[in-house]
Amino acid sequence: MTTDHHAFPEYHQTATNFGSRMAELRRDPLVQRWVIISDKRGKRPSDFKRTPSSKEEDIKQGPCAFCPGFEEGTGPETFAVREGGEPNASDWRVRVIVNKFPAVSQDFPCGSAVGEGTVFGECRLPAFGSHEVVIETPNHDTPFVDLPVSHICDVLKAYQERMKVFRKDSRFKFCQVFKNRGNRAGASMTHSHSQILALPIITHNSEDELHGAKEYYDTNGERCIFCDIVAHETVSKIRIVDENEQFITLTPYAPRFPYEVWLIPKRHSSNYESVDKDELQSMAAILKLILQKMDVAFSQPPFNYVIQTAPLDPANWDLPYYHWYLRLVPHLVTLGGFELGSGCYINPVGPEKAAEFLRNIKLS
Repeated sequence: MTTDHHAFPEYHQTATNFGSRMAELRRDPLVQRWVIISDKRGKRPSDFKRTPSSKEEDIKQGPCAFCPGFEEGTGPETFAVREGGEPNASDWRVRVIVNKFPAVSQDFPCGSAVGEGTVFGECRLPAFGSHEVVIETPNHDTPFVDLPVSHICDVLKAYQERMKVFRKDSRFKFCQVFKNRGNRAGASMTHSHSQILALPIITHNSEDELHGAKEYYDTNGERCIFCDIVAHETVSKIRIVDENEQFITLTPYAPRFPYEVWLIPKRHSSNYESVDKDELQSMAAILKLILQKMDVAFSQPPFNYVIQTAPLDPANWDLPYYHWYLRLVPHLVTLGGFELGSGCYINPVGPEKAAEFLRNIKLS
């Protein structure tokens, strides 16, 4: 099958803009938060207008640019799980590609922050990094939650393999795995996929978590806060949703969003890359279970999940005070001005009630 670059405008329309402008990492000097300025992704004012729809998104029929047979039209393949054959062949189960219109790119130089001689100081970097797409299934109409546990395990393994590659490159300091489902959660393609973004800086959120975990460790007899949470919650049960031999899902004690769920390994590990084969299988099973429950409870809601793990540099390998986890947030409410202004979130559903509700969902 030949690839028609005009067949999938939602994927190809901004690819030609890449490289025409220099994207940047900029640091807010007030709160020291990094932001990616990526106007090369081609957003025009009209692109931000929303059209009313009776559903979260208008489901687009296949095939699309992520479907088998269109491999030559995507970004370069960096990893794949396939039955055999050559790279870019169509016999794959999971395929990782370079995002064709990325937020960051390895085409940009990697260097130190530069100053402007103004109030902003040394606050700018070229947007060096890596932005990849994980195409989770060759089947256009198969949602991630409907994949067999073994196939979900392949997706989780793909995340690991790419993170291991980035860890070997000293230019990368941080890696974020994330999945957006639904337009309101940030997805622009309906074909099931997730993304991996690696950066030369450690983000504000990651630094905050590391600082909080280290402070707890130092003031509580060198104990990991996540290990203590797992120990407490598996005894009290009031915020536990599900549990298997190696993982728990729970509603966190102070969630920012209703029905937010964390998936936490029972074994202490600060780095997602260190999870072994048996643990990945166990993780895939409990992840599928909580996603099934979300779909039953809220009729296939848009959601995000992110894998929170220690930074990539060698100093952050096997940290005794940090513990990787997966955070799942269904999009059920709209944030208002108070949350935006204060950073303090109003959650209309207590985590204990949310956990009880999700725990009691029965799957047919």
